[in-house]
Amino acid sequence: MNTHVSGAHGECIAAAFLSLKGYEVLEKNFRYARREIDLVARDGDSIVAVEVKMRRGSRYGRAVEAVDRRKIARIQLALTGLVRSAHRGLTPRVDLVAIDVTEGGHRMVVEHYIGIS
Repeated sequence: MNTHVSGAHGECIAAAFLSLKGYEVLEKNFRYARREIDLVARDGDSIVAVEVKMRRGSRYGRAVEAVDRRKIARIQLALTGLVRSAHRGLTPRVDLVAIDVTEGGHRMVVEHYIGIS
């Protein structure tokens, strides 16, 4: 499975997971100023930019380890533009959904990190 297909699967898993938690998923793959937000969701009075990382196997480490401060800063910039244009009055936040799948796909762990910075 290539990374594009794997990423799309990860975003579908994350969207379903967040919906089960009561989030309203508003958009997928939102772009602003050449930056992308994997999922845009609403959680009460918050507009949430959700970064989704999915890793198969442990060869490259856990999914959560793939998000650095530079990536978060790019997401925050896109979120600022989104709030200015369409979601004024909502509190912006960046979350991470990390999905780790074991070799062979026998086990999947989904972790939700709220308010990463």
